Amino acid sequence: MDAKGSARATDGPITGELLSLLESGVPAGTLEPRLSRWLEEGRIDEVAARAARGLHSQLSEARRRESLLRVLYDTATDLTAIRDVEAILKAIVRRTRALMGTDLAYLSLNDYKTGESYIRVTDGATTALFRNIRMPLGAGVLGAVATGEAPSQSSDYPADRTKSHLESSDRAVEAEGVRAIMGVPLRVEGKVIGALLVADRHPHEFSSEDVALMESLGTHAAVALENARHFSEMADALAELDRAQQQNLATVRALEELSSIDRRLMEALAAPNTLPELHKLLRGALGKDVAAISPLGESLEGFNADAEYAVPEVLAAAQESAASTAPVLFTAGGRELTLMSAVAGEQQLASLIVVGELGPAQIAVLERSALVLSVALLFERTFQDAQYRLQLELIDELLSSRPQDSVSVARRASQFGLSGSVRLVARVIGVEEDQRHRALAVLRREMEGRPGIVALHEAHLCLIEPARPDDDGGESFLAALRRHRITATLGSSQPVAGFAALASGHAEAQAVLAALLALSRAGEAADRAALGTAGMLLGAMGSHFTEQLLAAQIGPLLDYDQRRGTELTLTAWRFLESDGALAVAADSLHIHANTLRQRLQRIDAVLGEGWRRGSRTLDVHVALQLWRLKSVGRKGSAGSSS
Repeated sequence: MDAKGSARATDGPITGELLSLLESGVPAGTLEPRLSRWLEEGRIDEVAARAARGLHSQLSEARRRESLLRVLYDTATDLTAIRDVEAILKAIVRRTRALMGTDLAYLSLNDYKTGESYIRVTDGATTALFRNIRMPLGAGVLGAVATGEAPSQSSDYPADRTKSHLESSDRAVEAEGVRAIMGVPLRVEGKVIGALLVADRHPHEFSSEDVALMESLGTHAAVALENARHFSEMADALAELDRAQQQNLATVRALEELSSIDRRLMEALAAPNTLPELHKLLRGALGKDVAAISPLGESLEGFNADAEYAVPEVLAAAQESAASTAPVLFTAGGRELTLMSAVAGEQQLASLIVVGELGPAQIAVLERSALVLSVALLFERTFQDAQYRLQLELIDELLSSRPQDSVSVARRASQFGLSGSVRLVARVIGVEEDQRHRALAVLRREMEGRPGIVALHEAHLCLIEPARPDDDGGESFLAALRRHRITATLGSSQPVAGFAALASGHAEAQAVLAALLALSRAGEAADRAALGTAGMLLGAMGSHFTEQLLAAQIGPLLDYDQRRGTELTLTAWRFLESDGALAVAADSLHIHANTLRQRLQRIDAVLGEGWRRGSRTLDVHVALQLWRLKSVGRKGSAGSSS
């Protein structure tokens, strides 16, 4: 058939049907039987059939490339939308494995410090050995691709001697069952950052189309990875900027709060009741219980402590804080406490204690409050020292035998609520020498807000106050001292009229104190009336009658002791003071009961057996008390308990 006949054979309906098949993208398996049948029927010739086959092949390749480009575009779009680096790494290997249809896909990153490329993420790998492969740059398929020179592959890597091998990586490849490997480098701005690889568990060659597809995937993956890294860095920078801004705002708020607290602290310092105001401010600012204690662990006025802080742990923490001028966190009594000492120079004035651990802002408040507490206590100490000097000078002048400027004395005494027109009581308090200053501090606190003065005078503490109808004889003062573990004995005068009589009242109070100590009544408070018989005897100590009484009742006993150097008079007094109880008397004399019986028999022989029976016992007991007052009370120190 000639060309003209061939053209006629393909004219008509067959041409339209053939074009329709080609346009629909019919598979080659469907097109070829049609072409064979049309050739047999003579409806087309060989030239037309070859043309149809060629056109079908070109159209199929075009469709395949279009589909591949669409997939690549979708992949690139999806990868670009991911902002998290870890998520982008996983998406790259997952998409690569799906597009390439391989058993595994994995991505490595280069570590130029060690000269290695290490597998960063995998998809399809089942063994930890494979997922942790590190290959020297240039070694194996992975190392070769990671150098960035060109794509590389091996159809059967375990048996491929053209590639360099590493024993550790070969074991990992064998464990995973990998045979065929192909990979392309990942480049970002001209720098190779790693490699993208695929692998199958059966040997085969990867086609040039596969390599080209991998290169396209590698290019998109590198761009997406770099974008994600930049986005992550930007997000981190923004987050850091936001954190810095929030921190700055928090710092500004903290500074504003501290400024407000500083202002309120200054207001508390200027207030007449500084410590209660400071306590209220601290509780509100910290939201915690706050206590303030002295260096001895005693609660400061205005801070009502809910626990006992005079314990070694607290006192040790106070010393540590004073030495370091910083807060100390410690545990005492099963509670976590924060302590900040208030110091002036090297002297510890007090300590603030807060229950629990504090944050930085709370620590700043505590430190400022400790400073204000130091200033307040220094102000208070300066005022109290000035007041004490005035009281000390006033007491010395009131009890002095020197002529007085009555107008000046009256004016100064009025500052402390004392007047020469009211009846006054003088009290003398005897304490051990090492406790006198502590006792003075306690008594000064007790006298705050009430009329009167107190000061150290000679070897004792002296207190002068107006007489009151409800006077307790000084028991309240002794109770206050006992609360601070201070043992004291107090003698009071009878109320006296005016300043001029205070010297005699003071002498009377001293005599009462001496009597208490002589009669072994240390730790008590009394005036002459409370002393009973001994009180009556105090007024007759220097009279001729007292000598006659002593001679008549116990004279033989006194003579016996003087001649023999014995202590029968003391034994008799102790025996009667113990109400005739042998064991009690022997214990007070520090002798055995049998020794006491022998002494009593000797006294019976000297005084006669009736001295400890009947009405004569009272006369002998009074004489013995008088002897005790004369022989011991006058000699004993007001600060001791003879």
